[in-house]
Amino acid sequence: ASANGDTINIVESVVAFRFNQADVEASQMASIEHVANYLKDNPSAKILITGYASPEGSLEFNQQLSQKRADTVKSILMQQYNISADRITAEGKGIGDIFPQQPDWNRLSICIIDGAE
Repeated sequence: ASANGDTINIVESVVAFRFNQADVEASQMASIEHVANYLKDNPSAKILITGYASPEGSLEFNQQLSQKRADTVKSILMQQYNISADRITAEGKGIGDIFPQQPDWNRLSICIIDGAE
């Protein structure tokens, strides 16, 4: 909630990936559909998709992989759900440290919708 008492709705969804992969498995599609449905119901909302990778491999490789993961989720939202590209920001953050005790869990894209009504 903001200081002036207005409620700020933020919807977050996580899409997990297999090692060294940027394709979305069928088991992860529910997370993307959840986001797509929200975007359809809230036409002014925008989404930030942040891709991450686990620590194996070079920094450059993981930067590219994390960007591919974010881009894959963006393209699914655009192609399968007709969400406009100008509502979606996709960025790769390289190696994630969200789960420092479980590095494998950092193979993910986090979708955060802001500007919700």
